[in-house]
Amino acid sequence: MQSVNRQIHELPIGEQFFPQQTQQHQHPPGIGPQIFSPQLLQARLQQQQGGLVQDVHGIEKNQNLQNVYLLKQKLEAANAAFGQQQVPQRQSQTQQMLNNGSQNATSAALGSLAGLPPGVGMVQHGTSGMGPPSGAIHPQLAMGSFSLPPPTYFVVREVWSNNLHAEFMSIRKLVDQYNYVSISTEFVGTIARPMGNFRSKNDYHYQTMRANVDLLNPVQIGISLSDANGNKPENKHSTWQFNFHFDVTKEMVSAESLELLKKSGINFERHQNFGVLAFEFAQLLIDSGLISDNVTWVSYHAAYDFGFLVNMLMNNSMPNNKEDYVWWVQQFVPNFYDLNLINKFSQQHPSQLQQQHQPQFTLETMADELGIPRFSLFSSTAGQSLLALLTFTTLLNLPLPQPQLGPDLTRYKNMIYGITNE
Repeated sequence: MQSVNRQIHELPIGEQFFPQQTQQHQHPPGIGPQIFSPQLLQARLQQQQGGLVQDVHGIEKNQNLQNVYLLKQKLEAANAAFGQQQVPQRQSQTQQMLNNGSQNATSAALGSLAGLPPGVGMVQHGTSGMGPPSGAIHPQLAMGSFSLPPPTYFVVREVWSNNLHAEFMSIRKLVDQYNYVSISTEFVGTIARPMGNFRSKNDYHYQTMRANVDLLNPVQIGISLSDANGNKPENKHSTWQFNFHFDVTKEMVSAESLELLKKSGINFERHQNFGVLAFEFAQLLIDSGLISDNVTWVSYHAAYDFGFLVNMLMNNSMPNNKEDYVWWVQQFVPNFYDLNLINKFSQQHPSQLQQQHQPQFTLETMADELGIPRFSLFSSTAGQSLLALLTFTTLLNLPLPQPQLGPDLTRYKNMIYGITNE
């Protein structure tokens, strides 16, 4: 899931972590610097800054952080009942508890309340520079303004070849009522760069995406459903992680990406033996009700997410030019929003345009500004789709107009950052 890229070879996905000036080694012709998905970047961050970001298994055992989540729910209810006179003070206290993980305070307040579902833990914000950049979506959106969903909201259904048909049957039953769908794709990172002359930066971005989508296969796709208000079905799965067939002996993948994917929890042996076939996934997707004029799609990295989607649905190579690609996207996904584009464009203040080192924006920092806590689940592929949907439905229900967002979100509809935003 900012302004137009500063250097022509920078892509919307991952550009904040790999600016040109930091590259020192030479690459073979046509092969540029590696760019990774948010999940791989999370694994890299864990390597480089051990302890700053905890993994899923480490956090799910930390009952203290789970209790903080429940404490925040309790404080929000108290704020609503008691009025808004002392809300800023309570929000400050809640934020301090979230950051410090105060075991004494949470134990006294919560006693024996049950924790979140397995695998859902709250990630503490890192040190200075890891929080949201200045110039928030709205300065009055503080930690207490976001209403936390119930714990069942965070349940993810793993999908392999043996339960693929059953899960698409579940999707068909839900999509009429829960017609907002978000998508996130995990792949091994960009491995190729086009060479030659290009009509524009956006044309270069498309040709780079096209080359990589044609060469690579997705490892995972995350999909999450809700209605326009962010409501999800009760006692039913509404977030899925589709695990695709992936044979490391036949795929193009760098050793670094392979190692990072393994550390992020990818079991390549299981993907090889039990992974979903892309052609079968595409057939079921067409019949699922998700390809409909009544469905609105949400992505944070729409260029690549829809690129892999169109590639599978077409069962053919990517179109030669970005205009044909956009046409195919609109055939399959007639209504969509790219949160990356909304995030970057809503943050373009005149003061920032003069800065040499502009703040870096991600889906996580966008969610931070809306008061959405960071959970370890959000670092997974399905978790990214869930976070994107949660962020979008929160934006959709903000009182508009907003100074940065404009009169409404429709101005961003059916635009792909780096492809159509000339």
